[in-house]
Amino acid sequence: MNVDGQGQLLIGERLFPMSYHVTVEQQDARYTATVELQAPRDWLIRQGFRSEATLVLASGERIQLEHDGPVDVTDSISVLLQSHPVGYEDRDALLAAFPEFGEDPA
Repeated sequence: MNVDGQGQLLIGERLFPMSYHVTVEQQDARYTATVELQAPRDWLIRQGFRSEATLVLASGERIQLEHDGPVDVTDSISVLLQSHPVGYEDRDALLAAFPEFGEDPA
């Protein structure tokens, strides 16, 4: 299951609107979500981003995003930031974090 959402990327003390992509895998009643987004390299550098930031979801939940090392001008013009997989006990918990999945995430 995949869905796109809108959140805010927290870098330092500042929040920036940002689109993200969520991939969810279901195992029995449990769900595992991985979040990723693409951000412009030069913009990240100007914001003081090094290798980690926090994505604040519309639900208020916070997801840690990482890049595999400090971002600098040698990186691709679009930088991928990813979370580690986050587990949810059931569909209700998943929907509480990611309401963009709607009432039926299947």
